[in-house]
Amino acid sequence: MTILSPQIDHVVITVSDQLDQANYQYQKLGFTTTPRGHHSLGTSNNLAIFTTTYLELLGFEPQNAGKVDKSWCFDDGLTGLVFKTKDANKLYQQLVSQGIKVEGDGPKSFFRPVELNDGTKPEARFKTVRLDPSYTPNGQIFFCDQLTPELVWCKEWQTHPNGVININQVIIEAQKPRSSINLLEKTFPLANIIEIDGGVRLKAEDKFIDYLTPSAIQHLFGSSVSKANNDQDRKVALGFTTKSLAQTQQALEKGKIKYNLQNDAIIVPASETYGVVMIFSQL
Repeated sequence: MTILSPQIDHVVITVSDQLDQANYQYQKLGFTTTPRGHHSLGTSNNLAIFTTTYLELLGFEPQNAGKVDKSWCFDDGLTGLVFKTKDANKLYQQLVSQGIKVEGDGPKSFFRPVELNDGTKPEARFKTVRLDPSYTPNGQIFFCDQLTPELVWCKEWQTHPNGVININQVIIEAQKPRSSINLLEKTFPLANIIEIDGGVRLKAEDKFIDYLTPSAIQHLFGSSVSKANNDQDRKVALGFTTKSLAQTQQALEKGKIKYNLQNDAIIVPASETYGVVMIFSQL
């Protein structure tokens, strides 16, 4: 049995039928976004591609509202935490053997055409393995087998006016952080999990996945965090590594984005980002 190692592939920000507005807003935030992609599942997206990860704005165009798989529909905000896998079929069997509930009877395959700068539109193909939605009622945790990674991590999409080069942190609000992180601990048995102020942290290579109590979230972000719709776990914040905080600040000011300076980082409130607090820190 292969020992699974936590490697973040991408994160998903749900924007429902607001893709056009969200894509424009993220450009104002200083992200270079890809041309609109359209999945075979009825959803559409725009991406911000980084060195080893990416951010996905996921929604649907009005004419496709009735085609979207409802199990992938959530309130707007940071809804998806996605890990890498290179063999979705083997992964599915392994998770089942570890006693982890997985959605469906095997990996889900889908694709989307990718509009490249040379005018061609090859198909990016994926296989996903999603942990049972009952584990994460306000979103999802799943694995993505990137069958055509060269169509995602294109160099021309990796330069951002705000200087961002990668995602470095995902923060999840949880009433009982130690209990909530058990899901990832069971999924990644050798993962490094440590106690931190207000909760617990799983190290995913050079990145962190933090489960923090509501009071810790309030202490860190105050009114910058979005309001909770229920008391279930929810993903509330994303951390980014930038080449230069001065460059990030300049991009945000150009886009007329509200932000705060806090402990050698720039904090952008959830009201500016479709529901997720953003933390920019310098490399």
